[in-house]
Amino acid sequence: IARSAFYPNLVISGSAGWTNSAGSMIVNPGKVLLSAAASLVQPIFNHGSNVANLKAAKAQQKMAAINFQQTILNAGKEVSNALYQIQTTKETLVNRNQQVASLERAVEATESLLGTSTYLEVLTAQQSLLNAQLSQISDSYQCMVAVVSLYHALGGGREIEENTK
Repeated sequence: IARSAFYPNLVISGSAGWTNSAGSMIVNPGKVLLSAAASLVQPIFNHGSNVANLKAAKAQQKMAAINFQQTILNAGKEVSNALYQIQTTKETLVNRNQQVASLERAVEATESLLGTSTYLEVLTAQQSLLNAQLSQISDSYQCMVAVVSLYHALGGGREIEENTK
């Protein structure tokens, strides 16, 4: 639009013969010619304004491109962070599963040695197992949260708000 202001603008309408001004066109044809000439040379007189408008339009276009690039980078960062969170929580979950399996074997061994060990040792082993199981559940939850975070980063699950005025 800003670039088109540099070119002459000539408007041709079909109402010339159907209005009351048709008689003035016959009486004073110079008025019509001057009006057409003025619209053709108007870009010459508005050159400075047109140049300023063109520069402003180009600056807005650059700003829009930079905003678009920043949005793309932010989206990539969100996806990357979500993928990293999934990877780390899965690794933690694998380690936690190994810990729970090891503590289950320790509880079984402690219970089988009940005659030589005290009941306090059995309770301590069971408490350690319970704490590890609770941590395992927490790690599973964090893994699910990471998957949901990835889903959101990829654009899912968001409702489009409609502006109703």
